[in-house]
Amino acid sequence: ATIHIPATFKAEFFRLVDKVNLSLLADNDNFYGYFLFQLSREIRFDISSPTAVNFQGAKYVLHFNPIIFLTLTLQQMETTIKHEILHVCSLHLIRARELKALYKPVALNMAMDVVVNAYLDYLPPYATTLEWVNLNYSLKLHPFEPFEYYVEKIQNALDLLEVVPDEAETDSPDMDSIEREYDPATTHDIWQDSSELDEKTLREFTEKLMDAAQKGSVP
Repeated sequence: ATIHIPATFKAEFFRLVDKVNLSLLADNDNFYGYFLFQLSREIRFDISSPTAVNFQGAKYVLHFNPIIFLTLTLQQMETTIKHEILHVCSLHLIRARELKALYKPVALNMAMDVVVNAYLDYLPPYATTLEWVNLNYSLKLHPFEPFEYYVEKIQNALDLLEVVPDEAETDSPDMDSIEREYDPATTHDIWQDSSELDEKTLREFTEKLMDAAQKGSVP
């Protein structure tokens, strides 16, 4: 059966998210606060990260797993929201789809996270960073390279280690499952649920959101 979320819990949880949004708006760089205003919000317990984003219908939806999100400090909550917004602004949903046939999901996930986390402070201790990848896979990857550079290098390292299972990597997320901790291999599985939209339309839509956020307005 689908997990029932009491209305009172939902209201309290999103009140907390509103407080995080106010904190983002009070920041010198209030781009993220205005961007968050434009996203729909949902609770999902089946995502293996505090937050995840996808495109449904005609809007981006920011999903929260309270079990993981509520373990974070306020600054880390801000960071995980910024993390998802940077994925959107970097058009990772489009770029990952184009490379899906060439690389394992875990390599794509880690490469995208290395890119966006390079621009963020107050990361959770488990965040996938350049330093973490270099240390765990004996690599010497350079900072501030494009996503496509990282995914190729990480995939090569995984192939050498032969640690990535083939099973269940392309399955859609199970809405009834409950994820209690971060898993870098499945952080972007939710993107499979995104509505099919041609690249040109999605790019234009994303640029419109970014433009509104930079101007400090909501379209």
